[in-house]
Amino acid sequence: MSETDDLTSRCSEFDKIDTGLLSLVGLVGGYAFLIPSVSVIPPLSPYNEKRVLQIAVLLAAGIISLVSRSVRRRWVSVFRGLPIVSRWGLGLIFSLGFLSSALAPAPFYAFLEVSHFTLLLVAAGGVAASVRCAPKLSEQVFLGVIVGGVALYVAYFTVAYGMHLAIAGIKIWPDGATNFANIRFFNHYQTWTLPLLAGAFLAVPKKWRVLRGGVFTIFALWWALVLASEVRGTIVGMFVAALGVAFLFHRRASRWLLVQVTALLAGVALYYLLFSTGEPPAATERFQQIGKSGSRRLQLWQVSLEMLWANLWLGAGPMHFAWPPYQLTGLASPHSALMQWLAEWGLPSTLMMIVLTTWGGWCYVAQEQVRPAQREAPNVIGIALVASLLAAAAHSMVSGIIVAPLSQMCLVLVGGWAWGRYKHSDSGLIPEALSVRAQTVFCVMLVASVGGVGAGLHDLTTVEERREAFVKATDRTRLSPRYWTQGYLKLGDPSVMEQITEED
Repeated sequence: MSETDDLTSRCSEFDKIDTGLLSLVGLVGGYAFLIPSVSVIPPLSPYNEKRVLQIAVLLAAGIISLVSRSVRRRWVSVFRGLPIVSRWGLGLIFSLGFLSSALAPAPFYAFLEVSHFTLLLVAAGGVAASVRCAPKLSEQVFLGVIVGGVALYVAYFTVAYGMHLAIAGIKIWPDGATNFANIRFFNHYQTWTLPLLAGAFLAVPKKWRVLRGGVFTIFALWWALVLASEVRGTIVGMFVAALGVAFLFHRRASRWLLVQVTALLAGVALYYLLFSTGEPPAATERFQQIGKSGSRRLQLWQVSLEMLWANLWLGAGPMHFAWPPYQLTGLASPHSALMQWLAEWGLPSTLMMIVLTTWGGWCYVAQEQVRPAQREAPNVIGIALVASLLAAAAHSMVSGIIVAPLSQMCLVLVGGWAWGRYKHSDSGLIPEALSVRAQTVFCVMLVASVGGVGAGLHDLTTVEERREAFVKATDRTRLSPRYWTQGYLKLGDPSVMEQITEED
């Protein structure tokens, strides 16, 4: 296909996306592009700022879906395109979540989390609908968002590094400015994007040498920042992703693997060039740090299992790992998606989630395995998407990927992108043919979710009070993020404090 034909094809696809859907996807893409590097509301902490902006995007997505008949029909059509087992399974999981919330000690916060997850699903469905309407255009735009967002953060890092060299007293990254409340939240972003950077590099035509060189340069620096931040979860996730795509795609994944390894080696060289300032920490000290971190996670997971045993069928309630009378260990989430779901949503919901994600993932991968080659590359985008999902899934077992706002929006973008590429054999529904009943149920869900998430913004008015209550209750100054930077619920409530005293 010539460049003129390709441009004509993209224009034709653009015409298929209505204004409402374009606005929804634009908000999701804009968040993923800007928020890692740009501070829009400086008075807020980086974590709270990212949460507030995420809420704004999710509320807008919900309202757009509610008022736009076209968006609503397209979303319901995409959802109806899933296998019936998946639709019923998701319905049961969310129904159990609402039931668990109604019985939880702090039902408002439990409903808040279920509503938040509902709007994440709505936004992901909007991304999927855009992929269905304009597959080629969406692919190019989403790759541009990923590469552009990483490049913007590289520019942010470059400025910070230059200031470190030029001005005494400014610490080197990541001890200096990172635009993240904790460097691990930045590592979540890296886990999602590292696999896609390799796909973006391979998708750029070879004749565009400058662009390919630019993509590879930021890719290598991305690996250098992984090493500089001394993260283990991202490395484990990428190792699992590499093994996974090698097993699933065999020789077709060789180019993706080769680019990934080459960027890693270049990243090692950049790491020693930019960050090597002396002798590395002693091996014994490093192993002690790893041991302490692992021991802390095991304690959190033990608490999760104790909460599950006490609330086997419905869990303690969504977000209730952060309910102080249950535990006040210093972290408001167990740093494991599996343990969090077990403790808060219960055993039946967790089993259904495991079955749906495993089976649905396998069905999606099976389609990517047989998808024909495009241009010069053998389905590199599909391989990169599978690798990104595998890396994030592995990382989520040892970290709070499903908790942090930026990581949740990466899930919306990447998960929605994969959802849009998946086509079930019975997905030939047209938006106009959908029933009024289906759209009515969707509207009720949207109204409840928008109301729940919008009401959660009230906590912004009590940020300082919540911080002071945490310090007073725990004698710790380092906060424990969950929905907000101070993630524990109702620490300022005297009745809750009495329950904590009784438990002690």
